[in-house]
Amino acid sequence: MATSAIAAPTQPSSDPPDEWECSLQLTNNPRAPGIARTTLRAAMTGYGLTVEVTDTAELLACELVTNAVKHSDGPVFIRARARDGVLRVSVWDNHPELPDPLLYSTHGTFGRGLYLIDRLSRKWGRYPLGHTDYHGTAEGKVVWFELCV
Repeated sequence: MATSAIAAPTQPSSDPPDEWECSLQLTNNPRAPGIARTTLRAAMTGYGLTVEVTDTAELLACELVTNAVKHSDGPVFIRARARDGVLRVSVWDNHPELPDPLLYSTHGTFGRGLYLIDRLSRKWGRYPLGHTDYHGTAEGKVVWFELCV
């Protein structure tokens, strides 16, 4: 009589993967920042990022999505990608104007988003879009930030 060995199931690793990506397309409406926050938190928690990185990325991504909803009239795309110990979160919208940080004021009711991104991220930037792809012309901009993971 032949016997067969059954391998014990392996437990998933508790270490975060070296590389992962999460993308989301949002309708341009006031609910988009909250949906982005919830989705990103779930992805980052699922991939094992620390609470500190998750909280910071969630805050900064929400600022970028809020700006995109406020200043554009089309869909908003967000992508989080971890690679080589760096988390990069990018937000695309169809408004062509590149944002510049405003002078920080404790009395202002707006203008703190890019200030927070500048202070809390490892690096950040923005670049215009305006190239033709197989769907037609993609216009607008991408604003991104990076955090060490």
